[in-house]
Amino acid sequence: MPPDPAPPAAAPAGTTPANAAPGAPAAAGATPPTAGPGAALSAARSSAMVTAGIILSRLIGLLRQRVTAHFFGTSELADVIAAAFRAGNITQNLLGEGTLSATFIPVYARLRAGGDARRAAHFALSALGLLLVAAAAASALGVLAAPWLSFLVAAGFSEEKLASTTRIVRIVFPMTGLLVLSAWGLGVLNAHRRFFLPYAAPVAWSAAQIAGLLACGAWLGMRGEPLAEALAWSAFAGAALQLALLLPAARALLGGLTPRLDAGDPSIREAGGKLPAALLGRGIIQVSGLVDTLLVSFLGAGANAAFNYAQTVYLLPMSILGVGEAAVALPEMARDTAEADVARRNEALSRRLGASLARITVLTLPTTAVFMLLGRELITLLLQTGTFNRGSTARVEPLVCAYGLALLGNAAGRVLITASFALGDTRTPARYALYRVLVSTALALLLMQRLDVLGVVLGAVVAGWVEAIALARRVRREIGGLGLDQIRIGRVAALTAVSVGCGVALRAALPDALAATPWGAALILASCGGAFAVAAPALGLFSLRSLLRRR
Repeated sequence: MPPDPAPPAAAPAGTTPANAAPGAPAAAGATPPTAGPGAALSAARSSAMVTAGIILSRLIGLLRQRVTAHFFGTSELADVIAAAFRAGNITQNLLGEGTLSATFIPVYARLRAGGDARRAAHFALSALGLLLVAAAAASALGVLAAPWLSFLVAAGFSEEKLASTTRIVRIVFPMTGLLVLSAWGLGVLNAHRRFFLPYAAPVAWSAAQIAGLLACGAWLGMRGEPLAEALAWSAFAGAALQLALLLPAARALLGGLTPRLDAGDPSIREAGGKLPAALLGRGIIQVSGLVDTLLVSFLGAGANAAFNYAQTVYLLPMSILGVGEAAVALPEMARDTAEADVARRNEALSRRLGASLARITVLTLPTTAVFMLLGRELITLLLQTGTFNRGSTARVEPLVCAYGLALLGNAAGRVLITASFALGDTRTPARYALYRVLVSTALALLLMQRLDVLGVVLGAVVAGWVEAIALARRVRREIGGLGLDQIRIGRVAALTAVSVGCGVALRAALPDALAATPWGAALILASCGGAFAVAAPALGLFSLRSLLRRR
């Protein structure tokens, strides 16, 4: 299963959502006013800020991957880097944004919405103190257990590759402790409706790695494992820079930044009560990713690297469609759940959910077609450089094509999880995540024998759709409908055919020698984007102007 961006937290039913105006009072059990055009435009601008931050960080992340591909390609050392970073991310995945979104953010947002800013700040700093202890302990444990963790994620590696993986894990694990603290800063800023900086801050993490590789590889002439270790240390420095960007902003909002260790705070106990379920959900996802990495490690040199590059391409649209849409839909859904009349609540939720699914469909179906029909051009433009040659592109292409089939199911699944959270149901998503892991692993074991890495990817794709369909059935039973009548499938199909058809036609018209270069790939993909920009508003499906309109 690919590393899926975690959905934001749900505000508890009947409370003011996390994006309420700072300090705005909320009477217990009061029904918020119905969202009008102004609120819709505010949500659109919030979505635009989240999306802008994600796009910026993902584009720089892709540049980081391109530079990494230039130096390491799909070599055995690239396998080592991919496995080490996956092992090192255990702390971040367990204690980071996903867990804090389900525990810290809803409590902090509710305290602020109740007008108790001092108590909210005390709670936030108490959470920071406890998180510092947990992240430090986990980092120290990870350094000590690096040999076992390396074997856990890459048992198929040779003894020499495992030793190299262990050395890099010992650098990467403390780095992820810093990223956990950055997730706390993200939670504070989001609760204050500061959306752009938290989602753009990872640019510093990627930029540090790019600078480290260029300085050590291109200018100092490092090669092999020393360059891989330089990359890991650059990532550590980047994590420190990312944290340094977020902490001053959080300090200004909280009036201070002195961590506390007040485990007796009632709000801390409330958040702690949600922690087991949150850790279970994140743990299931983490185990799935580790299992996939472990299985791929048995498939020969370059398999883990190809798997990692394909996931990087997949996560660019998935982060925008999954995280961006869920981040904006959540507070609106949380507001809808405060409606006392169940019929009106369900109608509003269904309408809101259908609108989100309609927007996702408009963007994912053309993207899926690009992945499947123009995947080679996409990889050529984003990654083909240096030691990442046409052979590497050919190896990654079928994996990207398969991941295209996962986009709609996984993006819809993120929004459906958000709807479940808004309804106060956190157990169902965790249970379905477990089913997803079981299906993904079983299919991967069955398919990888004949399809190699592609079998692991296809297992994840099918499992993602199983989870999304199960969630859809559960949410539909709860609210009576999903609002699917808002999806204009005929128009979306026409949009897909026009936009991707332009790219396919241009590729056929270009000389093969040009089409196979990054410049040719850029022309082909730009024709798709241009056709989409013209056809989408013409078909009444999507308009960038609506995101920029003022209140």
